[in-house]
Amino acid sequence: MYRVAIITASDKGSKGERIDESGAKIKEIVSSYNYEVVHYKVLPDDKETLANEMKYICDNDIADLILTTGGTGFSARD
Repeated sequence: MYRVAIITASDKGSKGERIDESGAKIKEIVSSYNYEVVHYKVLPDDKETLANEMKYICDNDIADLILTTGGTGFSARD
């Protein structure tokens, strides 16, 4: 079984101010193919934070595949 990590980049989502519908949809699709979602995070639109999370997943062999989504709305940092 493939292990999947999902990261949503969203300033408002990371603060709990917006629902992450895109990450939830990806989780639904991935699960329908019998892949195991082993890691899921909503992080702010910050390149360093996002890169560090992806490095962490890879360095610790947490997932075979990392899927990202652009977030939940439009902002200057998107």
